[in-house]
Amino acid sequence: MKTIISLLLMLGFVSTAMAQQSGGDALDYGDHTSVTLMVKAWDALGAGQYADAVAYTEKCAELYEEEAMKMQASLSEKAPKGKEHDYWALNDVGTCYFIRGEALVKLNKDAEALEAYNVVVDKLYYAQAWDPKGWFWSPASAAKQKIIILSAKKKGDF
Repeated sequence: MKTIISLLLMLGFVSTAMAQQSGGDALDYGDHTSVTLMVKAWDALGAGQYADAVAYTEKCAELYEEEAMKMQASLSEKAPKGKEHDYWALNDVGTCYFIRGEALVKLNKDAEALEAYNVVVDKLYYAQAWDPKGWFWSPASAAKQKIIILSAKKKGDF
């Protein structure tokens, strides 16, 4: 009986670890649009499928980062109200880097998370993320706060 319980416990731990560490090969990227990849990344993050969230964000950056950088370079401030959606690649890739940072923190990969957050802050700072509640928010502003927290953690401040 102890052996059976031990085996069941081990299977539970393995399946939980696999759920958190899966990713990449068997993912459904849908129509490969930036918005689909970003939504799938958010969904994976919310479901605790952190490696999948990272994989979706990597695919989004692979396909759309060049266009996002062009859009970033064309701006001298955030897109004006009513024009935010015109900067779809910038917004989706910037949001994906933020999601990547969040997922990497959950995977205890703080150094990689800092790198992801820094991309948003340093290179995609005009990105805006749409909140389904009806407004845009700044992934760069949110990433700055995450950088402060991770930097303090790295220094041992908490």
